[in-house]
Amino acid sequence: MFKFRTAIMGLILITGMTCPARAADPDPINPVKGLFRPALGAEFEVYTGGITGQSVGAAFKSAAQGDYGLRFTFQILKSFSLSANYMYSNQTRTLTEALPPVGGLPTGTIVAHAANMNMVFGNGEFDFLHTKSAVLYISPGVGFVRNGSRNLSLATPFGEASFPLGAGTAMTFNLGTGVKIYPRKHWGIRLDARDFVSGGGTGALSPQIPPGVNLCTIQLPNCNNLGSLLGNVPVNNNLVFTVGLIFRLF
Repeated sequence: MFKFRTAIMGLILITGMTCPARAADPDPINPVKGLFRPALGAEFEVYTGGITGQSVGAAFKSAAQGDYGLRFTFQILKSFSLSANYMYSNQTRTLTEALPPVGGLPTGTIVAHAANMNMVFGNGEFDFLHTKSAVLYISPGVGFVRNGSRNLSLATPFGEASFPLGAGTAMTFNLGTGVKIYPRKHWGIRLDARDFVSGGGTGALSPQIPPGVNLCTIQLPNCNNLGSLLGNVPVNNNLVFTVGLIFRLF
């Protein structure tokens, strides 16, 4: 009889310990079925992180820097959301090209330098693991990157010159993955890793030369057509890591 009562008490204790765990861990949603289940919701997010220095093409260089951004996410299906993003970074990007020899003298250089970048892009978010308190997702996207505060520097055996350049804009594609954790009903945390591949944002390569200045005085080949010397800014590839604070609107 004692053994029977002990077994019953043990069963009750085990049941009592497992019930809260089961209640806190709802059945994960099938991601395929979730694509056919409407679920409206909206989130606003502020985030920060870092963007790596990476180059595709030996001449193009980018430096690792911080990034800051805003994201608005609108959920339309249980396993699928759309987001609109803005991101800023003070990442510097530099393109250096060798100039043709001038009169048999050593070659010179031409350098295009951008001091910051702005990105505007949209993403889809497909949740392949979704519970009440956590979401694991994969997220492809497309948008535009604008390289700003640019200048052009020239150096030849006959002299040097530096002039401002207009901003350059290019299309960018990205693929990311991450997790969203919700310790409270109306706010959460996002950890996101994303790879951006974009054109260099060549833009207008004609420098904003002050009136009366003639680049031909430094014996620059094709001095009236600098774009033909610099060519296109190469494609660049950067990894972006962010940590965001999410506010659930509804």
